[in-house]
Amino acid sequence: MAELGQQTVRLSELVKRTAEESYVALEELVRKSPEQSDSERKIGLLKYINKTRQRLLRLHVLTKWCTQIPLVQYCQQLEGSLSSHDMCFTQAADSLFFTHEGLQQARAPVYDVPSALEVLLTGTYRRLPKCIEDMGMQTVLSGEERELALPKLDTLLRSRLLEVSLPKEISNVTVSDGRVVLHVEGEFKVQLTLGYRGHLSLWRILHVELLVGERSGPLKLTEMQRFSIGDDLERRMAAVENPFAILYSVLHEFCIALVMDTVLRQVKTLRQGRWKDAIRFDLISDSSSGQGANIGHSQVPPDGETDASGTKTPGIKIMYWLDPIKVIGGADSGSIPFLKIEPGQDQHIICSHNTFVIDPKTGNEAEFVLDQSCIDVERLLLRAISCNIHTRLLEVQRVLKSNSQLCQSEDDIILKHHENDSDTALNKILDCSQESTKADVGKLGEEVLCVRAYGQCYVALGISIRCMKKVLLQPKYQNQLF
Repeated sequence: MAELGQQTVRLSELVKRTAEESYVALEELVRKSPEQSDSERKIGLLKYINKTRQRLLRLHVLTKWCTQIPLVQYCQQLEGSLSSHDMCFTQAADSLFFTHEGLQQARAPVYDVPSALEVLLTGTYRRLPKCIEDMGMQTVLSGEERELALPKLDTLLRSRLLEVSLPKEISNVTVSDGRVVLHVEGEFKVQLTLGYRGHLSLWRILHVELLVGERSGPLKLTEMQRFSIGDDLERRMAAVENPFAILYSVLHEFCIALVMDTVLRQVKTLRQGRWKDAIRFDLISDSSSGQGANIGHSQVPPDGETDASGTKTPGIKIMYWLDPIKVIGGADSGSIPFLKIEPGQDQHIICSHNTFVIDPKTGNEAEFVLDQSCIDVERLLLRAISCNIHTRLLEVQRVLKSNSQLCQSEDDIILKHHENDSDTALNKILDCSQESTKADVGKLGEEVLCVRAYGQCYVALGISIRCMKKVLLQPKYQNQLF
């Protein structure tokens, strides 16, 4: 009995057992009721109600007794406090774990602030050990030592170059004065040596020079930009097995983006200047760009609104010979000639014309190349227009020569090259005394189609470089063709 008195039972367990026993008794009563008479069922139900009532009254009294005892209340409070402390300790341990991980990333070295202040304010440092003066070390090699060291360094650089593979685009490599100079025509020139962070196996960038330029000269990098590019290249080259591949990849992509940015800027300048109403341009996103010369109109934002969905450097499509009626009416611009400048699959700048045009100098299909060292979009555009004018005049010449009444000899219909000045061969065969005619000649291309009118007099057909307008010039009666 003494051991039973020392045992404890949870109040929830008593409530659970009371409910279970009452349910079992009720279930037994229901099971036996079909076999009993009406009076027996009533007597059994009354006994069940009295018995269950006594149990619930005892449980109720016990519950009130437990809540009124100070020791029980204190134990409940103590248990709640311990549970709260346990939760707080768990949260604190989790927070300390994550804080430790954050401190590993946020830690910083203990800087020697007093010494730094002394160097910045006084320009000297008085706490250097005396043994440094006794050693007499020199930070810079003398003349003779430099002459002996540079050939050894050149030999080491050449041996290191033999151990790595260079991209095929880097064809000009020179080693001299302890430096390796890598030169890519029209893009960049880099000077390197060994000794990044004291490791002779790693490459160090000494100087980066861009060869991308305009008519005013090559584009210049600021010292901060040159330092940032060199530092980024050094870190990337130190982390890979083929350092020159990552060097060329980074600088090549940078130069291509710089070229396209310069092209876009020049086109916008032309649009704001004398080519305001004569050209229009669209940016070519990665999804709308295609290969080949015959490319249809792509759905891109008008006049240079960029498409942020693509990651590739966008190209540009320059449309000329705009038809004001079609442009205002919103007609399909697929028939408008255009020149496309964009990075190709190999990340090299590709220039192409949407239609087949003939180069007047070679007589073959015209090939357009953008000189990255001297970017001149207007000159490239004028060449495309000149080739297009030559091609169209050749078509007209072929049609006219098929007419035996107009062409009876080779000199009856000829293509004539001229310059837009006052003393030209064109002025010798044409009457350009009228102001309107002079204005038309000033807008013509470099070639006109001369058709013999009678005798030694010719009628010339020219095409305007701005709007594809065909201009017919009257003959001058007393001048010879040649």
